[in-house]
Amino acid sequence: MPFDARAIANYFLDAAESAGVAITPMKIQKLVYFAHGWHLAVRNGEPLINEQVEAWMYGPVIPSLYRALKGYGDQPISRQIMGPRQHTSTLSDNPGEEAFARSLLARVWDIYSPFTAIQLSNMTHEPDTPWFKVFSQYTTNGGTLPKGTDIPHNSIQEYFRSRLRPVAEKA
Repeated sequence: MPFDARAIANYFLDAAESAGVAITPMKIQKLVYFAHGWHLAVRNGEPLINEQVEAWMYGPVIPSLYRALKGYGDQPISRQIMGPRQHTSTLSDNPGEEAFARSLLARVWDIYSPFTAIQLSNMTHEPDTPWFKVFSQYTTNGGTLPKGTDIPHNSIQEYFRSRLRPVAEKA
């Protein structure tokens, strides 16, 4: 069962606080996107979050996170993100998947947290990425990207799966 995207974001906010670093809405968007992509890849298409990632003009966006964090602009997030019924959304809201998710999120944090929000954004804009493919599909001939255009889960899954190293290469 997928998690509320705000719960995943709150995990990263806790990690940032523990590390003594500030984190912006753009960086949260990208960290949640990368975590979702890796989850799709290693769990055979099972989504980490319970909503679609959308292709917006400047990159992949999780709409609920955008709405929850837009007031921060490009400034650091100063508190946990509230979920439905005004309680703080956490991973423990979904205990059956919590252990695997925490392990995956810790790995995503270890790998991606040293990068700036701009560097993470640039990674999502590379020519073979799911966002770039959707964006290009609409804008190549001077068109515009329709608001609310989903990036298909299978496209995200295939992209991240293509980046998995076979076990033999890890040894």
